[in-house]
Amino acid sequence: MRPVAFGEALPAGTRLTLFSDDKPDRFFTVISFWLDETSGVALELKTGVPSYQVEDEEGRTHLLIHVPIEEEN
Repeated sequence: MRPVAFGEALPAGTRLTLFSDDKPDRFFTVISFWLDETSGVALELKTGVPSYQVEDEEGRTHLLIHVPIEEEN
């Protein structure tokens, strides 16, 4: 297993582990990956929003997205 940056194009079937300091690790399998240009426009971003459709260990489908949060001045 190797670390990946969010937004890296991963093929279907790739296993992901999300690590968190305050929650247990979560395990997913990638169903599909895409850059969602529509969400990027709606969120006033210049580029698409990286998105993964994944399945958890219990067979539930999730959408993982990463939207940068701007720091307040």
